[in-house]
Amino acid sequence: MVESTPKTIRASETVAPYGPGAIVDILGQSFMVPTGDRWPSQKVRERVESSRLAEALHVQELWAAPTTHEPEKSSVPGLEFVRFPGWLFCQVCRRLMKWSPKLETGRAPHCSETGCDGRLVPMRFVLVCTENSHLGDVPWGDWAHRGSEGECRSSERLRFRTLEGAGDGLSSLQVSCDVCGAERSLGELRRDALAKDGFTCRGTQPWESEWTVCGKPLDAQQRGATSLHFSDSVSAIDIPPVPSRGSDTEDAIRGHGLFDSLGAAVPALREGMIAQMAKDLGVSEVEIEAAMDDGGPGERREIMSTLQGEEFEAFVRAVSGTAPMQDFVTRPIKLYSRGEDAGDGVAARIQDVVLVDRLRDVRAVRGFRRYSPEATAVAAVPTQSFEKSWLPAAEGYGEGIFIRFDAAAVEKWASQPAVRALEATLLQHQNRSVLGLRLHVVSAEYILLHSFAHLLMRELAFSSGYTASSLKERIYCEAAGDYGIFIYTTTADVEGTLGGLVRQGEPDLLVPAIVTALEQAAWCPNDPVCAESEPQSIDGLNLAACHACSLAPETSCESSNLLLDRTFVVGGEKVVGFFSPVLDALLGQRIS
Repeated sequence: MVESTPKTIRASETVAPYGPGAIVDILGQSFMVPTGDRWPSQKVRERVESSRLAEALHVQELWAAPTTHEPEKSSVPGLEFVRFPGWLFCQVCRRLMKWSPKLETGRAPHCSETGCDGRLVPMRFVLVCTENSHLGDVPWGDWAHRGSEGECRSSERLRFRTLEGAGDGLSSLQVSCDVCGAERSLGELRRDALAKDGFTCRGTQPWESEWTVCGKPLDAQQRGATSLHFSDSVSAIDIPPVPSRGSDTEDAIRGHGLFDSLGAAVPALREGMIAQMAKDLGVSEVEIEAAMDDGGPGERREIMSTLQGEEFEAFVRAVSGTAPMQDFVTRPIKLYSRGEDAGDGVAARIQDVVLVDRLRDVRAVRGFRRYSPEATAVAAVPTQSFEKSWLPAAEGYGEGIFIRFDAAAVEKWASQPAVRALEATLLQHQNRSVLGLRLHVVSAEYILLHSFAHLLMRELAFSSGYTASSLKERIYCEAAGDYGIFIYTTTADVEGTLGGLVRQGEPDLLVPAIVTALEQAAWCPNDPVCAESEPQSIDGLNLAACHACSLAPETSCESSNLLLDRTFVVGGEKVVGFFSPVLDALLGQRIS
């Protein structure tokens, strides 16, 4: 009997990690979330209120995916996913079958071969465009017959087999045709071979049927490869109104009556419109063109800088008790010296702590890329003239701990020549990396704060009652003197979380947690390799940081586990760490 278990995901997952363009595995079946133009109408979607985030992302509205508590009832509208890959194979008879929406019954696909009722499972490989972020199935019928003699191109009688005695690699996997006997090893499913065979990109996504003019090279990837989906999402915390740190010039450009029409104008007309705007506003044409570029590598960086600068200001106001809000409930605390050398060293370097008993976090997804961060971005919601601009979003409620570092102490530490030399090394690597240009600008101060946040998150995961993947970070380093971190957790439940994280922010627990985190980071199981490595990780954007000592779950880190160096925090052979005196004092306490 075939399964009838409803296939569901949480509404918040339709933004991250399963935003538009992402592959979702549910109960052994593989689906893809379509872009917003394929979502149900706003009559059944749920509005997400966050004017600050919508304004920063230059859209008019934010909407959450429609939800239902009765997915088995077809009368209740929901977000319809697309089955991808569309090619499935039978686990029993190994028959390959091209699935279509007409065959969907709401149940798991099963083989229609006579005498076989085996479960159909998705093929492992798909084809991705190397430049324009398109994705599609491998045309197994054409591919298996390419180069074979005869005119057979049948896709109806293909089989996917494992060859005995051919090893464990792709050469042991074969697609063959029962009609003409043509066969081909998956070892030939390579980028160079695809190009030689004449396969090029058809310019479609799995939910699209009409081909476009693309023609770019294709590469075969496993359907679970991380390179199939680089999501671009931005989040903002609900805060009381604070002075905006955004650009007044950019606001004026975007508010001009001609701005919204620039994107659709032909080049000759666009040049005249830009010249007119420059004259009206008294700005340069370069500034107008920069405001039009919503997909450049540094544009996300600017958005986050504005949002986080405002949030830092709200936390500073919370220290004096002037930031009350229904979904931003705060309690400032102070760390005092207690006559313990290590603990006093921590208190001397931390200016303020704000406990957030309740917060609201809104995350919106702007789009995605495939194959590489340099690929053309695909908008989460393609522009449609008949409705207001919007983006998929989700809200969460939770709690967190804000820690503000003493600015004078940070700047004195960062002035060390050895620190600046390491900063310069990472900055050079960042400037040569497309992915790096989407991250925060490298500075010694940011690397210190980011690395410390990772070390503390790892420690709090043991004591707060939350898993490591449920903790998130926000690093505040947007202006001289603004140095802080915010570690928080959220849930989709409007009631919020249970207070386990905020409890760890009380002085009697926070200082010991920081001391323990520093002690753990002083030595890595991979030392001396970790501490003495040259720049490592993607594009050399990490220094002394590895999975054993510093890296966090991908869902926790705002910078893709990059721009990290624990020696900035605890010290090493090349540099004195910001908290090195704390570790020295801890060692002295133990000796005495």
